[in-house]
Amino acid sequence: MTHAPVHTPHDLYQRWQDLMGPLGFGGWSLWLGFLDEDGLMNTALTQIEDIPTRVDPAMCQPLLEMCRHILGEEPGGRSVALLLTRPGSNPMNDDDRSWARGLTTAADHLGVSMRPLHFANDEELLVFAPDDLVSG
Repeated sequence: MTHAPVHTPHDLYQRWQDLMGPLGFGGWSLWLGFLDEDGLMNTALTQIEDIPTRVDPAMCQPLLEMCRHILGEEPGGRSVALLLTRPGSNPMNDDDRSWARGLTTAADHLGVSMRPLHFANDEELLVFAPDDLVSG
């Protein structure tokens, strides 16, 4: 199956929606998708299952170092897209936002090109807004 390139935040939202299909998750996971310089997402997604409910910031650094290694030292337009998923219908909460802040901080620190971070539970798919990335 060939997908259109991801050029805008809406394109990425649509791609996650297409890839996840009907929402419903058995546990907490982090999904990684790598995009090339033309915005094409690799069809082989990486899923890290059974992540803790609240982020341990020490986990984010090695994860984003791996992403930097995959993207290469000179990413040349390549980037990573991340989706945090969890079961339930509760709205986005502080635990979800802690993951977004930890991942964003590590990406910024390491210079990893990261697309807008997304979140999904059993009922909705959302993008983390800039306000979600600020400690409260």
